[in-house]
Amino acid sequence: MAKKSFMDKFTEITEKHLMPIASKMSSQKHLTALKDGFVFTMPFLIVGSVILLLVNLPFGSPELSPGTPNPMFMQWYADLMAAHKANWVQPFYVSMGVMSLFVSFGIGYSLSIQYKLSGVTGGFLTLFTFLMTSAKLDWVPMAKEPQVLAVFHKDGGWMPVMDARFLDAKGLFAAIIGSFIAIEIYRFMATKKMVIKLPDSVPPAIAKSFELLTPIIAVILILQPINIWVQSTGKMIPEIIMNAFAPLVHASDSLPAIILILVIVHLLWFAGLHGVNVVVAIINPIILTNLATNQEALQAGTNLPHIFAGGFLDAFVYLGGAGATLGLAIAMSRSKSDHLKAIGKLGTVPGLFNINEPIIFGAPIVMNPILFIPFIGVPIVNATIAWYAVKMGLVGKIVTLVPWTTPAPIAAFLATNFGVTALILSTALVFLSYFMYKPFVTIYANELEKEALEEASASK
Repeated sequence: MAKKSFMDKFTEITEKHLMPIASKMSSQKHLTALKDGFVFTMPFLIVGSVILLLVNLPFGSPELSPGTPNPMFMQWYADLMAAHKANWVQPFYVSMGVMSLFVSFGIGYSLSIQYKLSGVTGGFLTLFTFLMTSAKLDWVPMAKEPQVLAVFHKDGGWMPVMDARFLDAKGLFAAIIGSFIAIEIYRFMATKKMVIKLPDSVPPAIAKSFELLTPIIAVILILQPINIWVQSTGKMIPEIIMNAFAPLVHASDSLPAIILILVIVHLLWFAGLHGVNVVVAIINPIILTNLATNQEALQAGTNLPHIFAGGFLDAFVYLGGAGATLGLAIAMSRSKSDHLKAIGKLGTVPGLFNINEPIIFGAPIVMNPILFIPFIGVPIVNATIAWYAVKMGLVGKIVTLVPWTTPAPIAAFLATNFGVTALILSTALVFLSYFMYKPFVTIYANELEKEALEEASASK
């Protein structure tokens, strides 16, 4: 019996230990709800980010820095923004600026559906929970200044004011935790028949709304005392939760953290599972929090703090999809193997738009020890180069969300506020990916040819 190679042993361990864990993670209800909550929210965040980009184009400032003229300065754009920016930026404030509202509803909806409860009522319950704990409302006297009165069209007196500081990304962790708690309360009470059931003659929509009465009361009785106690300390629940997660968010901006994420994603893909879908639920709160911080800095005209934000991986690492497989598709399309050449040609065009299932399962990469090495190594090399390029200021940081199907160089250009160096870097990394994959494709082609000759010889 032939001795097993290292890759054979690695594949065996992966199938035996990694796949069961990954399968459980991919089907875990709370992670699925978390992923869905962000998926539902993403269109609003993309539109809001684009609006922010349009009102902060690099044409509005006469100087790049004190004493350094801006060659892209356009007076008409500067005048236009001076007159209308406050109004045009409103879609950003009601999308990215209140993203935690969208996420909380989306999580509640998805988790309720998975528990076979009403998705809409579950979504409203989580939205209520988040607002109760994260958006304190109070009545304050109206200022007498004419400019304030003009904005609110009031003649004075008292007006309701909601503390909206934590409706954006700063409230994401509170929205996630609160949503899970609220739906678990809802599920427990529904399972134990502790909800109000109206007769069948009552319209379903009304019956469902009454079903939520007791869970709402339970949420108030459980969470509001905690909320009141926290507010008595001069803080808010999202503030405390955000402070608790701050070390994690800070650590995520490091290169080792990014490499760890890439290793996990690509190990899952190697095992035949959609690694990005499994991990995205965990990293989305972090990269969106970092993105929101960068956008606040952009608005304020200060230095952007975070490298690992928004679509950093899409712009510089997942070039053609997980594994940076656009370079692989091009290398395969130039292979001497008819099989690899056909798959490469088939996968190149989808790869331009970051769709790489034809390559992943056609080559295949799944459980393929030859292609596994570059499949996990190329993204790490890309991430390392990109991270240092951004760290050294050669490439701008991410400030805009771009749809994941946008070709990577264009995504890098748009996401960095029309960063030409980002466009150049992303394009260069595509070519680098091709050259790194090329020798492994040659080895794989030779292996396929050898196997074909052995099969032909055995059939004679």
